Amino acid sequence: MSKIMTVGYVQSALQTLLFASDNLEETQKRTASGLAVASAADNAGYWSAATNMTSDQSVLGSIGDALNLGASKVDTTYQAVTSSIDILDEITGQLVTAYEEGTDRDALNGRIGSLKENLKSVLQAATFSGDNWLYNSDTTLGASKTIPSSFERSVSGAVSLNYLSVDTADTTLIDSADAGRGLLTAAVDANKLNPDGTTTPRNYYLIDMDSTIAAPGTEIAISDSTTSAELADMISVVGTLTDSLNRLASSLGTVSARIDQQNTFVKSLQDVLDKSVGRLVDADMEEESTKLAAYKTQQSLSVELLSMLNGHQQSARVLFS
Repeated sequence: MSKIMTVGYVQSALQTLLFASDNLEETQKRTASGLAVASAADNAGYWSAATNMTSDQSVLGSIGDALNLGASKVDTTYQAVTSSIDILDEITGQLVTAYEEGTDRDALNGRIGSLKENLKSVLQAATFSGDNWLYNSDTTLGASKTIPSSFERSVSGAVSLNYLSVDTADTTLIDSADAGRGLLTAAVDANKLNPDGTTTPRNYYLIDMDSTIAAPGTEIAISDSTTSAELADMISVVGTLTDSLNRLASSLGTVSARIDQQNTFVKSLQDVLDKSVGRLVDADMEEESTKLAAYKTQQSLSVELLSMLNGHQQSARVLFS
């Protein structure tokens, strides 16, 4: 009878020991990795959802980088445009001064030429990461400049990007291939600004870049032979160009604000996804630590019980031998 009872105790202790050892091993894995769901075998549904959200985080990280790059391009472009506005204001000032009798028009024209060269330098230097939104020298001109801003994942899992777009027809100020595509190299009809009752165009352009396709009309410059009417036309044309640059600067400011808003949203969404992934796969370290201590205790007690039962059997053999 004692032998039967001892065997029963031993089996119970062994089962408890095996159970405690298995649970201890799993708990140690979760404690070491910090993950309750480390693979699909742990929980296929949670693992799949967490994997998709982790992939989305990666895409959002790339979009955040693109937004930062786009923000730098927009800021560079904006600074060049505001500097160009200041230069155009100075050119207007020189043209207005030319109205005064006795002024040295050659000196004034030299100043205007210098300001134009500064304008060219500013616009040529408005390059960030190899991209210049204001100066074009290619035979072709793209329809728009784009910045990745968000993405959509379809039911099938395919990812498509959404973009912020800026029309290059609005941003190109100098075009050395086709003067007509650049705001400052294209001809402006002064007759539309100061009508003389005829349909004859009076075309003026600010900058001559020796474009492959030249602009019609006269470059804005002055000499002793420049008439007051011509000066009035030039001032009107430069004023129109300045207004266009002011609108461009305002538009760029709006794009910059949209980028900042989208960047903030992307960062917030990344945080939300990170928390969501954690809720699905992260282990509760406080709970796991408690389990770890319990299983270690259970394992220790099982080993101790087995040792006691083994000693009991040996004592019984000696007693009845």
